[in-house]
Amino acid sequence: MEMKWNNIESTLGDNETVFIDCWNPEEPNLKEWRPAYDKAAVANKDVVFARINTIKEPELAEALGIAKTPTLMVVKKRMDILQKTGPLEEETLLDLIQVVRDLNVDELGLHACSHDE
Repeated sequence: MEMKWNNIESTLGDNETVFIDCWNPEEPNLKEWRPAYDKAAVANKDVVFARINTIKEPELAEALGIAKTPTLMVVKKRMDILQKTGPLEEETLLDLIQVVRDLNVDELGLHACSHDE
């Protein structure tokens, strides 16, 4: 799913867990990272996997605090859980998905993120 200003609120509001791949088409690590991300998306239907092309959506990337690519952003119950810059190994990504799945954000006392235009 391509994330843009017109669907970010509904994506974050309608889904418990969202992994967001903030990427740049000129990024040299894209060939290594993208297949692992796509494979994880197929295997984990309870998680939404979205992408933000930071070249096409620079204002959205800036609003989310994305300074470098690739950056993986993880949101659970509208809580910004993680921003990790750089590609992850497939196994690490799968482990992270399970950790986030098991995470009880209600106990963390975090504040919900809102990304208004």
